[in-house]
Amino acid sequence: MAITSQMRVGATSDEVWVESWKAAGLLKPSVIKPVFATIEQSLVIRQLGALDATDKEALRRAIARILG
Repeated sequence: MAITSQMRVGATSDEVWVESWKAAGLLKPSVIKPVFATIEQSLVIRQLGALDATDKEALRRAIARILG
């Protein structure tokens, strides 16, 4: 799922706001978009950080809602 700092007012309920974005190593406040995608590992340039336990749980709940 994509993580972006392009946040908009009136976001969908399936978007997950990253509460601990600084601790996660992100550069700006960010949101996880409810769009699943796969990319080739060789296209990943670097990892910026990692979500904390609270944000991971919020993401798990969103995925469960999306997949039903």
